Amino acid sequence: MLGHGEQQRLATEVCDTILMQAKERLSFTQHPVSATLLHGALFPQHSLTFPESVLEKTVEAYPMLNQAKLKTELSHIYENSEFKACSGAVPMYQFFMENNLQSTFTETVTLLRILIITRMTTAESERAQLSFH
Repeated sequence: MLGHGEQQRLATEVCDTILMQAKERLSFTQHPVSATLLHGALFPQHSLTFPESVLEKTVEAYPMLNQAKLKTELSHIYENSEFKACSGAVPMYQFFMENNLQSTFTETVTLLRILIITRMTTAESERAQLSFH
């Protein structure tokens, strides 16, 4: 049987762990913002006014991206009506692969991969936690 002091220490440790995990999960908010760069319904708006602040936040969150090249690629995407039909990161990624555009739109494909993988890993961890409880 654990003494009162040991129980209190363990309870504090558990609470600290929960708080740290909550802070980690809530601190990264750039993923949904970054996804708006590739949301087909927003392309008409983006073609009129390029989302500079979203691009800057995206490159800040994912520093491996080349901001100037990504901006050029996105500008072409926003102007091209074929891309507007893509509803979401996975369909857009498939469009790039099916049309062999990955070497032309390298930064956009990299961002799509990040968005798809991040979404999948987040969803998987949430499902794992739900099944754990």
